[in-house]
Amino acid sequence: MKKIFSQRFPEMMRDTGVLKNRLIFFVGLNTGYVTDGLPDDRYVEFYRRRSSPRLHCAIIGNVVIPEGHGSNPSTPMLTQDKIWGRIAAEIADQGTVPGIQLATTWPDYQGMRSFVGQDHEAVISSSRDIVMSIGRSGALKVISAFEEGANLAIDHGFRHIQVHGAHGYLLSLLIDQRINPHADEVLKELSEAASNWISKGVDVSIRISLRTGAENFDLYGGDEFNDNIASTPFNYIDLSSGFYNIDKRLIYPSRPDIVSSRLDETLAVASRHPRKDFIYSGKAMSNAGHLAADNVHLGICRDIIANPDFLNVGVGDRGCKNRSKCHYFSRGMQSLTCALWEDNNDDK
Repeated sequence: MKKIFSQRFPEMMRDTGVLKNRLIFFVGLNTGYVTDGLPDDRYVEFYRRRSSPRLHCAIIGNVVIPEGHGSNPSTPMLTQDKIWGRIAAEIADQGTVPGIQLATTWPDYQGMRSFVGQDHEAVISSSRDIVMSIGRSGALKVISAFEEGANLAIDHGFRHIQVHGAHGYLLSLLIDQRINPHADEVLKELSEAASNWISKGVDVSIRISLRTGAENFDLYGGDEFNDNIASTPFNYIDLSSGFYNIDKRLIYPSRPDIVSSRLDETLAVASRHPRKDFIYSGKAMSNAGHLAADNVHLGICRDIIANPDFLNVGVGDRGCKNRSKCHYFSRGMQSLTCALWEDNNDDK
């Protein structure tokens, strides 16, 4: 299923040799282009416009599994509705692998609007309480719901399945041995599910957070957690960082020190697992020259949001300018927008 990068990227980048044989992923995001809980025409056009033979896989983001719970009112839920097959077909028709990121929170989840939380340790404590209230049997039911969602997505035509085990959403709590005493069993069940999806001819990935942002918590057990995830059958480990209700600056890095830390932490994990493929995001294109490891691929988000033709025109030309309008939930808005669309008179 892999497409060779050197056949897909503009000549100006191929000549450098830096990005040869690396895949480009449009990593998952929640656009908010939802009507009555389902993606609408804006959603379809957003992904159709950004898909092309130069993009290996477009992973539509933060899609709620059946009987799951969204992170905000604009989060779509996966159903039998034909709109999902339409999205997959539109992406595939442009020469890109259609991918889907499956996620869930819990019934009373509330995402914070600010970028940095006030009490990081309280979030970790409440995460343990949530896991305790769900219990072992409840955790395994969550994995069954992910299996149902993945099988439904495959039926709709998606060829890459990603489970969202990052950012403090429910799966990230269930698979972390520092939070859930039954994490090993949950991860075993999830691994068996991943192997089953692979047997159906699709690629599978899991998104995790390298750090939560809670300093005391992150001091211990992080490498063990990352290594446990890297030992699973998932084809790709998508390395994000941060918990949404602790420090969103880690999820959406823009400060130079945070960008540099994400790169260093990604390369450290990838070097320990040279036979596993990883997806690196967080100003990935601008740091591609530092990717010595061949098992690290590129995850791009904000540059492609800002400019649907970003992969055509090359790095640094009309990409993201950190104007922050894409952080629509934090700004109290209902759906994605970008200041550069107005500047460039672009229609998404």
